[in-house]
Amino acid sequence: MAKNDYKQIVLKYLLQHSNEEIKREILISDTGISKSRLSEILNSIRADGYTIVSPPRSGILMLEQLDNQLVLPAIKDADLRQWIIIFLLSRYGALSFRDLVLKTLSVKDYDMEYSLKLNNRKVYDDNSLIKSIRSESATSIIEEDDIDVANDYISITTLRKDLNALRDAGLVSMEEGQKVTYNLTSKAPYIIPISGDSLSEFCLKYEEHVSATSELLPIKQAYNKIQKIISWDGSKNEQRRFGKINQISEFQIERFNYFISHSYKDYRITLHSEYNGKERHDTVSVGLLFYSVETNSFYALCYNHTHKRIEADRLDFIDTITEESLPNKIFHSQEYYQIYNEMFGPGYYPKVYHVKVLLQDFGNVIARFRNLTSIRKDSSIRIIDNPPEGCIYKYIYEDNVRGLDDFARILRSFGLSVLAVEPPELKDKMEKTYTWIIDKYENMDGLT
Repeated sequence: MAKNDYKQIVLKYLLQHSNEEIKREILISDTGISKSRLSEILNSIRADGYTIVSPPRSGILMLEQLDNQLVLPAIKDADLRQWIIIFLLSRYGALSFRDLVLKTLSVKDYDMEYSLKLNNRKVYDDNSLIKSIRSESATSIIEEDDIDVANDYISITTLRKDLNALRDAGLVSMEEGQKVTYNLTSKAPYIIPISGDSLSEFCLKYEEHVSATSELLPIKQAYNKIQKIISWDGSKNEQRRFGKINQISEFQIERFNYFISHSYKDYRITLHSEYNGKERHDTVSVGLLFYSVETNSFYALCYNHTHKRIEADRLDFIDTITEESLPNKIFHSQEYYQIYNEMFGPGYYPKVYHVKVLLQDFGNVIARFRNLTSIRKDSSIRIIDNPPEGCIYKYIYEDNVRGLDDFARILRSFGLSVLAVEPPELKDKMEKTYTWIIDKYENMDGLT
């Protein structure tokens, strides 16, 4: 006989009488819950986001409900098991049921190279998988018949049931072939930081360099954005805001999920889009994906075979994608990592400039540039040896940069605390800025 789920029974009763005062004795009588368990159940319901008012020693309860009240649904064991399936398919891509069993065992025992290997026999049904686990885990001390696979290892039948539930929900698709495989659909929530993509490295790398004094790159804020994307559940028309002006729309995240659902790592893809009445149908090979803190957007650094050039394509500007048969030979190649390391903004520029900037030891200028050198692979900062008498600059910063305008924009935020030395193009940009500032203040003096 199934046990009563008193939490659901009590919750259902309270919802039916929401915003009404109910005596505890009547609640106990109508639901059949024991008096000793009632407080425990009520606290659990409150933890899910419900507001239950109970004045001290009154013997009265009331569940308050507002029209816009946000309540977290109760998390069931099945939800956790199905989340693990989504987690594994996000991390590894298409998996057979046999591979899904092994990966689940790996997560269970914190062992990504699981020691228990299923034998190489053709195992397509649940019974064969159970027998295989028994056979491979039996020892001279423990016989096969004494092994409780469901309790000691994994319930094959429950895993199959959860997988079918995800298929019925439209989150997982099954592909027939020589070997049946399962994959996430575009409707499923991809788990970005562990998707095996460049965003994973973004999170791991930038988390190490969080600095309270850094205003140059809001690394901590960007890392938090990536984490929050995992649990995105907003409507199509709303936007979740991060900070004062930063925001990521659900449309942008949906386009990211759409992009990574294609085989861009292994094959060329054709990007289709339309802008100002002009259609675009360009075939590209993807080098890597990256996230731009500056524009708050996702990009693919690609080689465009149609126009024979390297470019950074913003993912939410792509309408549809066609998968091609030719292989992608540049994904995560060292050349594209180097290009990404040299890029100072989200845009790709063919020319690399070696920049040299003098720095004042004023305020948090040095701290911010030290933080930058911890992220920029080819950058360095050092004390100026034997500076001329009266020189106000104490440090020198050097870097290899693609995107001189992006770098100049950062320098302008430091005012006269920095002085561009190389290249001449950067000096010219900064001199024009300083001239404009001087003219502006002279005009303001004339007004006073």
